[in-house]
Amino acid sequence: MSSEPLDTTRAQELAASLLTLADAPARGENDEHLLRRLAHVTALVPGVDAAACSLIGPEGVPWRMAASDERTRRLECLQAESRMGPCLDIARGRGPLANVPMSHPHSRTRWPRFTSRALSEGFTAVTALPLAHQDRALGALDLYHQHGRLEQSGIGWARLLADATAVGLTHREVLRDALVRGDQLQNALNSRVVIEQAKGILAERLDCDLQEAFEQLRGHARAERMKLADLAAQIVGSPSDSSPFPRRRRAV
Repeated sequence: MSSEPLDTTRAQELAASLLTLADAPARGENDEHLLRRLAHVTALVPGVDAAACSLIGPEGVPWRMAASDERTRRLECLQAESRMGPCLDIARGRGPLANVPMSHPHSRTRWPRFTSRALSEGFTAVTALPLAHQDRALGALDLYHQHGRLEQSGIGWARLLADATAVGLTHREVLRDALVRGDQLQNALNSRVVIEQAKGILAERLDCDLQEAFEQLRGHARAERMKLADLAAQIVGSPSDSSPFPRRRRAV
């Protein structure tokens, strides 16, 4: 697309997208949809011909990506395959990169396969921005365009979109961690309730106090290599005359 000034309608659309990208977890939008939205919205920035983005895995390799068109999808896949390109440089902490000319000898030396493919796809320059939040690198946003056509204001808008997406991705992880911790706490609480029930049942069956009942319960679990909660659930759900702790018969 051309590098015409950002009109009011386009500015409003991009501004609305900032909230949409940051608010993705609250709407239940998954990572693939979020990245796809980022790529397509960024392609609307004046001076940008197409856009793509990737999340970087633990080994520093793109593992999830989205693109605004088939050309940029091929370029992102090439970077993942060759482990070489602006996206990977961003992941290694060498960015951001702005208006990098593909025809420059340095680009051809730095990313030979990527540069050749980018030129063949009709792009003469690339701008790469980090997807990062609070100094934590998540991935990269690649802007494909013509050299000299992407102005600083366009890069500024792309940065805002990338930052909003990084916030959304980070908040999703926080929500996931909170749900996991909540499940763990609930399971621990449920286990504790079952163990207390089993102690009460054993105290009545064995005619002993609660501490002795717990020692019996714990000793048997260790001897049988069972989880304490599993043994407790077995006792709670079994008839009173069943093993491992049948009710003691009272002398007549």
